[in-house]
Amino acid sequence: MSDASAVLTGQLRPVEHCSRCGAGFVCGYVAGLPECWCASQPLLPARRIVPGQRCLCPACLAERGQAAQEPAQEPDSAAG
Repeated sequence: MSDASAVLTGQLRPVEHCSRCGAGFVCGYVAGLPECWCASQPLLPARRIVPGQRCLCPACLAERGQAAQEPAQEPDSAAG
């Protein structure tokens, strides 16, 4: 039972934990599938990749992707 439909129907147990929030999720590669769900997601820009951080769960990866689309915040020059 190591095909993509098993992941989609929840037949595989979580095999990874999100390095950000700790939630369990299925990594297709770790589960022995030819592809993981994350391979179909947009790539994160290099500035959003955290060195040493492992896989993210679907929710955290989506959140990181949305944050990547927001313009970088400039420091408030009036503060001080």
